[in-house]
Amino acid sequence: MAEIRVCDRPSDGWIRAVRKSLGMSVRQLATRMGVTQQALSQLEAKELGGTVSIKTLRKAAEALNCRLVYALVPNDGGLQGILDKQALMKAKDIVSAVDHTMQLEAQGVGNLQQKIKETAEELAKNPNSKLWE
Repeated sequence: MAEIRVCDRPSDGWIRAVRKSLGMSVRQLATRMGVTQQALSQLEAKELGGTVSIKTLRKAAEALNCRLVYALVPNDGGLQGILDKQALMKAKDIVSAVDHTMQLEAQGVGNLQQKIKETAEELAKNPNSKLWE
């Protein structure tokens, strides 16, 4: 899979930034998209407000001779990083609850940190919706 380089949206929005970089006027892009200048100005405002549709963004991209790339990019080093972090949190909850119950019965889980690590590894190997409860 190709590496995705994430960059911040330009302060004016992608459509306006690309349009201006290409030296294209609002009228010219509106014509290429088959919309009015007012509709294009509203589109640029909607992009800034986060209310533009993907379909409309794709149409603008095509009119700018670009392609729209739509992606969800994990914050924590990939999906496995997210999964491992959640599995560790869930394992701590599970092992701590079991340890507490066993201590009430004058028993204990033993090496708590090792048991948490093992439980987290098992949870991460077989992820399911219970991991997120």
